[in-house]
Amino acid sequence: MESTVEITRNQWKIFARVLGQPDAPALLFLQGGPGSSAPRERFEWIQEALRRGYRVVLLDQRGTGRSTRIDAATPELITADTLAQLRAPEIIKDAEAIREELGITRWDVLGQSFGGFCLLHYLAVSPERIGVAVFTGGLASISEGPDAVYEATFDKLRTRHRAFNLAFPEAERMIREVCRHLAATEETLPTGERLSPRRFRTIGIALGQEGGFASLANLLEAPFHPNGRLRTDFLAAVGQRVSFAANPLYAAIHESIYGGTVAGATDWSAERVSRAIAGFGPDATPDDEEFYLTGEHIFGFQFDEDPALRAFKDAAHALALKDDWPNQYAGIVDGVAAHDAAGGKRVAAVYTDDIYVLRELSLETARTLDVDAWETAHYQHDGLRKHGAAVLGQLLERAAGAQ
Repeated sequence: MESTVEITRNQWKIFARVLGQPDAPALLFLQGGPGSSAPRERFEWIQEALRRGYRVVLLDQRGTGRSTRIDAATPELITADTLAQLRAPEIIKDAEAIREELGITRWDVLGQSFGGFCLLHYLAVSPERIGVAVFTGGLASISEGPDAVYEATFDKLRTRHRAFNLAFPEAERMIREVCRHLAATEETLPTGERLSPRRFRTIGIALGQEGGFASLANLLEAPFHPNGRLRTDFLAAVGQRVSFAANPLYAAIHESIYGGTVAGATDWSAERVSRAIAGFGPDATPDDEEFYLTGEHIFGFQFDEDPALRAFKDAAHALALKDDWPNQYAGIVDGVAAHDAAGGKRVAAVYTDDIYVLRELSLETARTLDVDAWETAHYQHDGLRKHGAAVLGQLLERAAGAQ
């Protein structure tokens, strides 16, 4: 059975799709991203949740999906003030309004990646509304700011990249060759803009996904024509990987999700940190001994070079300079104590090689908040999407065993 619910909060339309029987226990899904809508595809984990008797609530977070969407066609919404309202505190207020609309007293909550950040905030402010709190690749640091987080992610990415180089040495050579070529020769993407070496290197986000090594190796197998120019099918494939046309908010608000954990502005943290680490800065050259692709990191230059992000440039820069973020996790320890008192359980999947949300920081949070952490090296950050029945099933069994 499928139904929908739509409410309005402070001029924001908030939409959710509900799957399952109307009298079944509810499981709220908080999507990763940021800036991504809830899934429309019936992923394996959704089928597993329904099989276990849940009613699954799929919330389109504000700015996405059928909730009020923000993209280049809504320039009136592309302001720093508006984008600042897309973080966990407002998302959880929206979720609470949906819960009340559905007449649910308490629900279990599944937070994937950024959705886990939102779930941590939920535990801080309304722990009595949560039964089982389930984190998949989303147990964020509650003490470190963006600089420390990005230092850790670049370190993990270096390890992953070196493993990729060992597995596919010809692909590593080709990365350097493509970057040399792009520095010397104008090659344009299907969207019309010149492809720069630094933007090309953002394809490294695939190194943190299941099958990402093989996907990148296949992409780099034969990028050149005999005449030395890049093939247009290669440029088309790269264009799909480096464009934020489908999800511009991911780039525009990415660093803001870390704001407030420590005082001050995020100030393009990933770019600042990258410049201090050999091989990762935007100006790194393919003749350097260390030379790497970059990961999920967002850089200021992307708002000049990606046509899909140009409308967001001014707002994103203003957001990066905002220095008065509230701490989203203030009160989290007291909230967790209240969650314990109410009989709540907390379980998390922590992926050993995760380059998006770091194992070490996740386990530190797990110890602080007494989260039952299941660490596994079998899956990457997209484990829930790719192996949903196994991942969700394992976590729900652990939660049931703790009761």
